[in-house]
Amino acid sequence: MKASSKLILTILGYYLTSTQITSASIKIKKFSTSKITLHKPVPDVVPNSYILEFNGDQLKSQSESSSESFINSFVKSIENEGINYKVRETYSSQKVFNGVSIKLDDDKDINKIKKLKCVKNVWPVVKIQRTEAKFEEENNSTSQNFRNFVGLDESDNDVLDGSNIKVGILDTGIDHKHKALGGCFKGEGCKVQFGFDFVGDDFNGSNEPKPDDDPLDECVGHGTHAAGIIAGEDSTNNITGIAPKAILGAYRIFGCNGTTTNDIVIKAMEKAFDDGMNIINLSLVSGNNAWFGTPESLVAETLTQNGVFVVAPAGTSGDNGIFKVSSPSTAPGVISVASIDTDQVNSFFIQSSSDPNLKIKYLTQNGKPIKLVDSFSIVPTSNVTNSKNDACDAINEDLTGKVALVRRGGCDDTTKIDQIRFAGASAIVIYNDASGISTPQFNSEGISTPVGMISCEDGITLFNLIQKNNNLTVQFPNESVLINDPNTLKTSKFSSFGPTNELEIKPDIAAPGKDIKSIFPVSLGSIKTISGTSVSAPFITGALALYLQSQKESKPEIIRNVLQINTKPITFKNDIEGNKNSLIASTILKQGSGLISLSNALSSTIMTSPSKLALNDTDNFNGKKRCLTLTNIGKETTKFTFNHLPAQTINGYDGINLVPANSPITTNSFANVKFSKLSIRLRPGESQDINLSFTPPKEENEINNSLYSGYIVITDSTTKKRSYVSYMGMKGSLKSLPILDDQSGAPFIQSGKNDQKFTSPEEVLTVSMKDDDIVLLGARMAQGTKILTVDVIPAESDDNVEPPTETQPQETNLPTEAPVVTKKPSKNKPKETNKPTATKPKQPTETPKTPKEDKPIENPKESDKPTKTPKESDKPTKTPKESNKPTKTPKESNKPTKTPKESDKPTKTPKESDKPKESDKPIETPIESDKPVETPKESDKPTETPIESDKPTETPKQPTETPVESDQPTDTPTPTPTPTPIESPQPSDDDDVVTVTSTIVTVITPASAAETPITKRSFRTFPVLYKRGNNKLRSRAFDNQATELLVPNSLGTISNIQFESRNDNSEKNQIKTIQFDGKVDKSDGTKNVELPDGRYRLFLAALRPFGDPKKKEDWETFTSSIIEIKRE
Repeated sequence: MKASSKLILTILGYYLTSTQITSASIKIKKFSTSKITLHKPVPDVVPNSYILEFNGDQLKSQSESSSESFINSFVKSIENEGINYKVRETYSSQKVFNGVSIKLDDDKDINKIKKLKCVKNVWPVVKIQRTEAKFEEENNSTSQNFRNFVGLDESDNDVLDGSNIKVGILDTGIDHKHKALGGCFKGEGCKVQFGFDFVGDDFNGSNEPKPDDDPLDECVGHGTHAAGIIAGEDSTNNITGIAPKAILGAYRIFGCNGTTTNDIVIKAMEKAFDDGMNIINLSLVSGNNAWFGTPESLVAETLTQNGVFVVAPAGTSGDNGIFKVSSPSTAPGVISVASIDTDQVNSFFIQSSSDPNLKIKYLTQNGKPIKLVDSFSIVPTSNVTNSKNDACDAINEDLTGKVALVRRGGCDDTTKIDQIRFAGASAIVIYNDASGISTPQFNSEGISTPVGMISCEDGITLFNLIQKNNNLTVQFPNESVLINDPNTLKTSKFSSFGPTNELEIKPDIAAPGKDIKSIFPVSLGSIKTISGTSVSAPFITGALALYLQSQKESKPEIIRNVLQINTKPITFKNDIEGNKNSLIASTILKQGSGLISLSNALSSTIMTSPSKLALNDTDNFNGKKRCLTLTNIGKETTKFTFNHLPAQTINGYDGINLVPANSPITTNSFANVKFSKLSIRLRPGESQDINLSFTPPKEENEINNSLYSGYIVITDSTTKKRSYVSYMGMKGSLKSLPILDDQSGAPFIQSGKNDQKFTSPEEVLTVSMKDDDIVLLGARMAQGTKILTVDVIPAESDDNVEPPTETQPQETNLPTEAPVVTKKPSKNKPKETNKPTATKPKQPTETPKTPKEDKPIENPKESDKPTKTPKESDKPTKTPKESNKPTKTPKESNKPTKTPKESDKPTKTPKESDKPKESDKPIETPIESDKPVETPKESDKPTETPIESDKPTETPKQPTETPVESDQPTDTPTPTPTPTPIESPQPSDDDDVVTVTSTIVTVITPASAAETPITKRSFRTFPVLYKRGNNKLRSRAFDNQATELLVPNSLGTISNIQFESRNDNSEKNQIKTIQFDGKVDKSDGTKNVELPDGRYRLFLAALRPFGDPKKKEDWETFTSSIIEIKRE
């Protein structure tokens, strides 16, 4: 087999997150289309360091002690190979992870290690940042009772306190000396009974950690803040944790710097598991790239499969659009937590000189008090309290040094504020023109004058005081009190949008996360207010502790299910088809199943399977018929009714840019749901299925790739309590979305000496290496990709970049039961594109599903391949966009046009058992106003009696609270061959590219991974064979083969790539570049091999979502202009 080189950033390990590959010599730049400016890369990869996972087959029969012996034996074996190394961490828990992390003196030695039969997987050691949290400015507000924030009723307060539940906190450590956290560590009566410091104060991810037995946090405070929410008890500051009697474990993975490494995180998770933690709270994100597959994510998933609850933040990239939920919360079993702005807000006080005991409450837009130390004279801007346009026009009076009192209304708040501040006022107090108090809303840009709002009643009181005393003065003391403001209950702006890059539903649930005051290290002030999803996660952790205390005998999957469906989705009233009282939910991409409601979960009588429904996209739509299983977990026979609560449909794209919009656009179109039954009656312990049929919003064009969502509402007819099952789908094709953003002139190449860009295949860029010139390949990622390759090829080899056309056997070390086949590329010039055009929406087709999977793995026949069209020209052309959907203009020379044939459509013969019964025919329920209808009227609602008609009855489409859900299709599945497990392939010494038969190359999606016992690692059939020269990674064996076939004449790889999973819309003119200096890295491990003078091209390839690496049409590629290298 011919050896070739390619740089691959891959699936298992790190899917193109923000800078996974870096070295000291890298020269990554960002630049606008007119000028290049230096952009310093983030050094995520720890040089020469790797995590190795051992082959479980060789360890499964061994005890823990013998596992440690196996590790020692392995270490000795690599010493015998003459490999100089240092062990970073060892892992010996068979239920969690078996392996080591090491640092090599010579990076090429990883090629020897990965050939060992005992080595199953290899990942690089990378740096991980602590979850971003915003530290707010402090005031003297009274603190919150966190138990109220999770929906705990007073009746449960005296019973549940988290006793005997162990909660592990992986964070910055805990200030266990704080009285609110027990004031001691590991002693009798101490709240913090377990823990370990894995890093020391000075650890920054690059230097040597200095572990010790004491996880004391005195320099950051984030872990202490989380511990206060979960289990704090501070009577002085009125802080009551959710589970105040829980037993805490403090596992310090961050020093004072805020950076750690993934091998340390895995070690801490193993330690928490060994200590018997029931729940693990993770305060970290290993990338906001919406992928599942990092080693720490896989270990977290393993923990959930072994009965441990793992809670992680969804991330704080809410201003960067969709597909930004963070790992490891993307793991199927990990609970991903979004943030909600609570309806409890800090109000502050105005005191008047006439009556010091009179305190008037006011609210500010930023939630912070007005900072005026002295007393100020207060004057009204009108001589009446019912003015219709108070301060809407210019004010002639000089208000310098005074506080202005103004009535709301007549014009917007911003106009009033501008008129008053131009008159010189020191502060502005607006009183409402309606009853009650609300938060002022105005454009704060450029406004430094403090603004507060008071109620209408208090405004009139203050106005009358001024009339009695023209010399009245006011003060603004730094005091506050919590009040309820229902207008503030909403999803937090900073909370990340889902879904995952494979259209799985994340986040899972929401909790308060904005302006949360909790315990802080004594050395840092004892109390602090923080915002972020890492603040939301401890609320779910604490609530889980109480639920576990109450239902300790329940299985973990039941607890997760019940907690997730018994929530309170964030809703608002909307005008739908003339009904102004229709309830609409905020998109589940921001809130998951909704705000946690612990009391509802504790008293729930229903459990569903599944608890959420991912409907996929139009190409793989699996919502035509879904089955939802309901089980009565109560003690009485109960009738349950069903309804549909639609949520906002959002367009993640603005119709201008190829990357998702920073602020997705909401639309007033909703999915339609039909039920086979509108109600069922269940005895205790009895289960029954209902069939659901989903229709995507008709108003939405598939070209927009809109994401629709909603809830199936299940109402207990006796208690009237509701449970919510979330669903989500995409109208459009995820696979058709462009990966490479060709707006702003990218991709292109240019010289490092000037700004001229080359994009046409005929153009020639001449670079003089004698003058230290370099080539810059500029590109922007519009979407995430699992695999990215950059190769150097001969200039004339553009004609040879072809998909495989024939097969021939190759010599490999694979087992005989897995025959190895490789494909020989054709020498013909490509005449089809690998980038499907998006100008015509695809018609939804029903594709066969594999058992227990939402996303089918496509294995198209030869006849299904796209037809080739003649090449008209090599020059790229642009075509106007047809709709809002970002599209890419195809090159005529290599763009395929696919016209589905009638014969290409999969056919299905349902089994007799799969045919719906007469009684199960779909019934469409009306979307109701304000409240879901409990029981249908005799005249217009279907009854539980089977309907004899041939078609489902339909009622008017008006949004109502109607629960809907089902995670498993009821269509007859088409069996998929089970991939044969294989041992790690062992490449020859001169070639580490391994070919595997296509029958083995089955990419198991996260959906199926969730249903596969993670402890067996069966969904990771192929070894992760990494190889790095200058921090370069090599992908899994079959990916190597795929790109070998895609780029048969590769001369080597450009190392030091740094790409994000995708660019943000705010970085429209910031193009990442890769430096090519005439040198490449070879597949045999040799680095910086100088190419002779000649003509070359750069070949960039990115794998599409759900793509098969062995199908050319699943790749999006760019072949650069000609690069002529001259050294003389």
